[in-house]
Amino acid sequence: MRQDEKIILFYLPVVTPWWFENIIVHLIRSTAQNHEVHVLVPPLWHNTGIGAQHVAIITELAHVRWHILDGPDHPQLRTNGSDQDDLLALVDDIAPDITLCRSADITTPQRFPGIVRYIMEGAAPPFHTENRWIMLSPTLFDHGLIPDLSSEQTVILDHFAQSLWAQMMAKTALPNRTEFLARNELTDDKIIIGLSLEYENAENFFGQHHRYSTNAEMILELSSMVNDNVILAITNHPLNDLHSDNSAVDAIVSGQASKIKMLKPGPIAGHSTLALSKYCDGMIVGNSKSWSASAAFATPMMRLSDFATGTWVHAYNKIPQFFSDIGHCSSKHADPALARRWFAFHLLNNVFNPCDPSLSGEDIIGRVINPTDPKRWDPAMARYNHFSMEHAA
Repeated sequence: MRQDEKIILFYLPVVTPWWFENIIVHLIRSTAQNHEVHVLVPPLWHNTGIGAQHVAIITELAHVRWHILDGPDHPQLRTNGSDQDDLLALVDDIAPDITLCRSADITTPQRFPGIVRYIMEGAAPPFHTENRWIMLSPTLFDHGLIPDLSSEQTVILDHFAQSLWAQMMAKTALPNRTEFLARNELTDDKIIIGLSLEYENAENFFGQHHRYSTNAEMILELSSMVNDNVILAITNHPLNDLHSDNSAVDAIVSGQASKIKMLKPGPIAGHSTLALSKYCDGMIVGNSKSWSASAAFATPMMRLSDFATGTWVHAYNKIPQFFSDIGHCSSKHADPALARRWFAFHLLNNVFNPCDPSLSGEDIIGRVINPTDPKRWDPAMARYNHFSMEHAA
């Protein structure tokens, strides 16, 4: 092994076929050019893992060391594999310098040697991003965190933020508030509390980190806490409309029509949630990416999560206080200047396209070893500008 060669482990217990084919395989190819790469992945189950359709990819990447975790307990890897001694022994034997995970389980990777990062979505609405853009995060759902930066670095980011913000505002074509209320049969005589539901399906093992076991349970409890002058306005996750059983949610909504309103999905996926985030009096979020829209629009936010939130967001963590402050017009919201700075940092420092043909293994390793690197910002800004122009065309 060369002195600068790393051992890279991909641990993929909840990778879906789409994620594997469109994102993960590109990371494997890039890192395997100059480094020793191992892949630990279970067979297909609940649309997670890999199946027979991926044999061609495995064959093509024969120089990669593949470990198919097909033991009788492999379904358990999706939630917690920390008691599987043979798995931990295998990882210890591989002795990775870096592990890149697509995992809903954070307990097991904590026991791996080396540096561990989670491959997560890079999307940050209301900014437009490509659905394959990702980031490498120390954990799953810490939102809005930004490291200590020098005064020179903050000046640079704030300069980039001006351009990014102008682009976002020009491209975010939302109805005005009057049109939004009329379209969704909402009125100004009630306080509107927004709630964006998260994806609820057997394949989404990240749901184990939600505060509630089901969306229906969450809606039922929240609706019991609102007064008669409040309406709970809900948007469903687009994938729930396509793949999930919404009958329990529908029954609760129809049974409490005076307190709950399910908004109709718009022609563009996510735009109903975006408009709700902008025009509601307060937004309740969990672990999904919809939190960032509320931060961008300075909408008061209640976060139902055990993960960290940046202090600049001023997110509430107690529901009664959230409702009380909104009712008394004294609610907190995200700091607008720091919001712009965070979006610039996120888009220019954290997010990248795994399908970029110029992406090298050294680029990926650099993002792990040096999470904050101002040298990335200028080229990332150029790429984002190019992407925005292409999208506009």
